[in-house]
Amino acid sequence: MVSRFSLSATGSLVFGPKELSNLPRLVSLRGFSHLALVVSPSFQRSPEASSLFLQLQAMGISTSLFPVSGEPTVEQVDALATTVAACPADAVVGIGGGSVLDTAKAVSVMAYQARFHGSVSVQRFLEGVGDLPPPGRRLPLIAVPTTAGTGSEATKNAVIARLGPQGFKKSLRHDAYVPDLVVIDPTLLVGLPRGVAAASGLDAVTQLLESYLSLNANPFTDALALDALGRAGKALALVLTTHAGDVGLWGDLSYGAYISGVIMASAGLGYVHSIAGPMGALHPVPHGVACGHLLAPVTKALVREMELNPKAHVVQFEKLDRLAGLWEVEGPQEVLVFLEELTAFAGLLPLARYGFTHAEIPSLVESAAQRSSPVALSKEILGGILSKLF
Repeated sequence: MVSRFSLSATGSLVFGPKELSNLPRLVSLRGFSHLALVVSPSFQRSPEASSLFLQLQAMGISTSLFPVSGEPTVEQVDALATTVAACPADAVVGIGGGSVLDTAKAVSVMAYQARFHGSVSVQRFLEGVGDLPPPGRRLPLIAVPTTAGTGSEATKNAVIARLGPQGFKKSLRHDAYVPDLVVIDPTLLVGLPRGVAAASGLDAVTQLLESYLSLNANPFTDALALDALGRAGKALALVLTTHAGDVGLWGDLSYGAYISGVIMASAGLGYVHSIAGPMGALHPVPHGVACGHLLAPVTKALVREMELNPKAHVVQFEKLDRLAGLWEVEGPQEVLVFLEELTAFAGLLPLARYGFTHAEIPSLVESAAQRSSPVALSKEILGGILSKLF
């Protein structure tokens, strides 16, 4: 019998090379006449952006442009939402990496709130720090990812941060926040800076692997996760080494990132994300960099703990065997080696470069949670992992 599960999925998905050129037609079919374009600076400077703006203009669709960078903060979302609410935009379009899409998602919610119910800070709706339930309405939302990482284009939440010792990274979450339309064009990823490609790709692989091994995984998420994880892992290794210009590989990575967003709310995540979030609240470390540093050692610790009681974890070991076959390696131990090699290929900056110190390890360990991880890891194990990373 299949256990109970739930799923929130995007309303429409268009996937394929050069599909960005179809966005103006899709916007027109939906009756939108003025778009609030929340974009990354790199996309704003690209030839694809110039072409898109000309196409929109030719179809009589006006735009208000809002370049954003960095992970969204409370202050940034509040200010941008007020501006968008005051302009005639009838839809919000996010074009960029996961942080840009999260910003667009939050702005679509908060601009609607400001336009029809009066301005209020997004912080009041965030999980764990807010005092109000999140609104169930937003402006229409279109997401166009230009990295393959967070899967924000497929999720029902936006992660909002406030940096510092009292900082946080919390979600604005509601089933209504899943984008209405997603356009995934792998050609937009060709030429990504290597560091961005590495960090975002490792985030996608982490989300897929944690969902795949999760205690809350189900046949639906397993079927999606295994194929996507096999594709994304191999593609990431190749684009970071010898095939950076291969659109097909970027397509595999883009697909993997999208699937990670589709399944993670249903299957759940584990220790890597429970630690990476608080790390991002302490210092401005990209989320994918934090995940990338933690992925191999945390997974190795999980396998070691599962080996203490293999009969209780037959399902997880069988899953690792299947994944090993797709990655063309032998068994769970070589899966761990593959993950270590991915991290090495990525060439991530040391965490100390972002300001982390050993004095912060106890607070990070305290914030760690098992979530949907197949086994519990002790504070000593987690502290040992972090001590080798800082």
